[in-house]
Amino acid sequence: MITCPNCKRENEEGTKICVYCGEPLALSEQGTTRSLEDTDFEEGRPHWGTARFNTRMCMIINIRDSRDRHVFYFDEITELVLGRQDTPSGNEPDLDLNPYDAAAKGVSRRHASIIRRDNSLNVVDMGSPNGTFLNGQRLIGTQPRLIRDGDELRLGHLVLRVSFARA
Repeated sequence: MITCPNCKRENEEGTKICVYCGEPLALSEQGTTRSLEDTDFEEGRPHWGTARFNTRMCMIINIRDSRDRHVFYFDEITELVLGRQDTPSGNEPDLDLNPYDAAAKGVSRRHASIIRRDNSLNVVDMGSPNGTFLNGQRLIGTQPRLIRDGDELRLGHLVLRVSFARA
């Protein structure tokens, strides 16, 4: 049995929502995004790398404190979703950040997306509770911002470095 955190009544195992009060019950370990108190801790800083990006180029994402690098070719895709894979909900982002302790660092299952428009890339926060930051500036949810070569994206406390290269 699962005890509801709101009304304290017992619900059958596997129930996702309390049948008595409608409160969401405990989800999988990666089910909800832990809200962090201190995500807005740095000043914004300008960056002047090139914003030009065409189909003969690729985008490389490096994760801070990791040697991993992820390469994406936007001639095959127009949108890249960043977040955490969550098998019970069926959520599978294009770049799963779970291997980088994403849940503890406040990364949502569908945190942000990178979208190719004409000859540039834009980042969009997808309503994440801990925010998406571009070079230290918090993005306004659902509003695209231009990405430049060498920019730093921060999802909660997880830092990614974006660079462009010829494919």
